[in-house]
Amino acid sequence: MKARRITSAALSAAVLSAAVLSGCATSSENTSSGDASAKKSDGEKVVLEVLTNRTDRVDDGTLDEITKAFEEANNCDVQYVGYQDYTGTVATRMGTDDYGDVLMIPDDVELKDLSNFFEPIGNYDELSAKYRWADKKMDADKNVYGLAYGGNAVGILYNKQVWSDAGITSLPKTPDEFLSDLKLIADKTEAIPYYTQYADASWTITQWQSLVLSASGDADYENKLITENVDLFAENGGYYPVYKLMFDLFSDPALIEEDHMTTEWESSKVWMGEGKIGTMVMGSWAVAQFQEQAEDPSVIGYMPVPITAADGNQYAETTSDYCLGVNKNSDNKELAKAYVEWFVGESGFAANEGMIPTTIDSPLPDNLSEFENAVFFEKAVTPEELLGKFDEIDTKSGISVWGGDTDNFKIKLAEAAFAGKGEDEFKSIIDAENKKWASARDEIMG
Repeated sequence: MKARRITSAALSAAVLSAAVLSGCATSSENTSSGDASAKKSDGEKVVLEVLTNRTDRVDDGTLDEITKAFEEANNCDVQYVGYQDYTGTVATRMGTDDYGDVLMIPDDVELKDLSNFFEPIGNYDELSAKYRWADKKMDADKNVYGLAYGGNAVGILYNKQVWSDAGITSLPKTPDEFLSDLKLIADKTEAIPYYTQYADASWTITQWQSLVLSASGDADYENKLITENVDLFAENGGYYPVYKLMFDLFSDPALIEEDHMTTEWESSKVWMGEGKIGTMVMGSWAVAQFQEQAEDPSVIGYMPVPITAADGNQYAETTSDYCLGVNKNSDNKELAKAYVEWFVGESGFAANEGMIPTTIDSPLPDNLSEFENAVFFEKAVTPEELLGKFDEIDTKSGISVWGGDTDNFKIKLAEAAFAGKGEDEFKSIIDAENKKWASARDEIMG
């Protein structure tokens, strides 16, 4: 077996662990001080403060550059404030009235509390005709408090040249085909077939969770897990094939890096572009970041989840990224609303990042060309009587489907795989999760 280790002159300086389906910023935190309300520039223009997790695009000037047209049209200055620890820092600021004019709505703000912090942008019936994911930050009265700045398709990141050099001529449609292709890469190239990013497992391993709904092929799958008496890890569902694939992959030392505890997120972007890494599970948000680090951006590809549903189709869930909202305490609410609709509809930011644009009539980005035969779908809207129930069961059971802490089932599966404990241990872990899920579901749903 080849030793598959990559070394570099220096380790990455910092790695973000907050983002799951969104880009991971890597630059230092930008800070601001003073009252965010009705700030004026030297020219007496209104200053609009926008809080963002995209410190990379603050630091490289991308956001400032694309915003010039909006500033000119509205005679204002837009000031971007980027935070690496976005959720934590913004939560602190939201303890006061001073949390910018526009901000990405933290996911831990419950829907019922949106009106306490944010100004309504419009009504769902009107906005949904123009924008995707208009229901993501909507209250029971159909008031929309935020619009997604873009969306992601669920799939797998790969180096096209590495796969071609291994003699692979068609993309895999099943877990067995995927593993077989990785074995070809191991045998015929010097690349690491699959890079686990396990040193940052608290967020990188949760990328596997994003594959679950696509693997199920059922937009209503999450609701059915609540209402129907089925195991969380039923073999015909979404969890079992995804995590069985992860377990089988991590169980084969020939298919992953030599030392999974020394992976490097930032360096991996360069290594994949250089053909030293073949494959990674990441959201489509990562495509642009990896292309930027590649001498030939065209070698970075994105494939559908290699799991085929019972009806013979490969499915790809589309999900929204952060939603932009307007601080209800802002003195510039109308300008802030105009900025939100401009950013999600006219700025071009999502397309430039390889994301799915929010406006319904926008074309898909080029990086999703491999999905031409896949069926796109969005997760079904949760019926009112089930709102919050999935999260309640998830919390009560202690499963934490989106968690990545050391007690999480994903980590247990990964560690068992690395240790070569085999099928019996896999079954033991998922059986325990099934029991915890069923007990919590029955208690909460009655």
